[in-house]
Amino acid sequence: MASLGGQGKKRGLILALSGGGVRGFAHLGALRVLRDAGLPIAGVAGSSAGAYAAASYALGLPLEVEPLLNHVIDRKLAGLFMQGGNRLLHLAKVQVRLFRALRDPAIDDAQRLREGLLEYFGDVRIEETPVPLAFNAADLNTGEVVVLREGPLVDGLLASSAIPGVFPPVPWGGRLLVDGDIVEKVPETAARRLGDGPVVGVDVSNPVRLHKPRNSFEVMLMASEASIRRLKELALERCDYALSLVPEEQIDTFDYSQARQVYELGVARTEAALEEIRALLGRQRGLLAWLQRVTHRGEA
Repeated sequence: MASLGGQGKKRGLILALSGGGVRGFAHLGALRVLRDAGLPIAGVAGSSAGAYAAASYALGLPLEVEPLLNHVIDRKLAGLFMQGGNRLLHLAKVQVRLFRALRDPAIDDAQRLREGLLEYFGDVRIEETPVPLAFNAADLNTGEVVVLREGPLVDGLLASSAIPGVFPPVPWGGRLLVDGDIVEKVPETAARRLGDGPVVGVDVSNPVRLHKPRNSFEVMLMASEASIRRLKELALERCDYALSLVPEEQIDTFDYSQARQVYELGVARTEAALEEIRALLGRQRGLLAWLQRVTHRGEA
């Protein structure tokens, strides 16, 4: 597992925010609750959509839906993945994008997304954020988890959220980086690099939908989803606490109309778990006191 860059370590909770497309707006709701409750956050790590929320918190930006949504939404791209309106026109648009995908590494060049991110986050570097920040990405060639802790923040966001085939891979230090979700959906690895505090893994996955595949494409898609789901479960097991912001019903990755709904879900679920999360800090203080006593005896 590679790590690029580093920041100083502080005491407090370390948050590991998973990917999940528009469901990532639930992270903002959760972060608002934690901030308003005064819980110390020593670092935030994000993968894919979770990286956007992590960067927002680390820079002290508004923990609300509209400011971020207005800068990341690409309605043309979303329209390719959402049914509705004139189906013939929709099919024609999909075919145009698919023909492009046969000659290019992605169906979208991410230029509009880059412009929106630069406008919102500015020309800042990952290591410059007031709260320590890290992104998970994946090395397209080796399959390694790559932890980004240094470099241009917007480039890091694009690398962490470069959905294979949708957005192009991002060159970074001799690597080609893509969406961190494909190797570790909940970025526990990146979170551990930010401090020694308890890691809270925050999951915004879709609920499992049991159904029989209708064609070979669905079989391949379901197999990929099953693999990612298992990797997510393994990462959550390594966290000190798992906060589930999984919705009751499936929400499509690009269904931006659900952003407010998932945000409110994040608020409600985190408020319900607040005392359990707060207790993690008490256990941390107890462990530190024990270590200090042991060290003191050793020095006597």
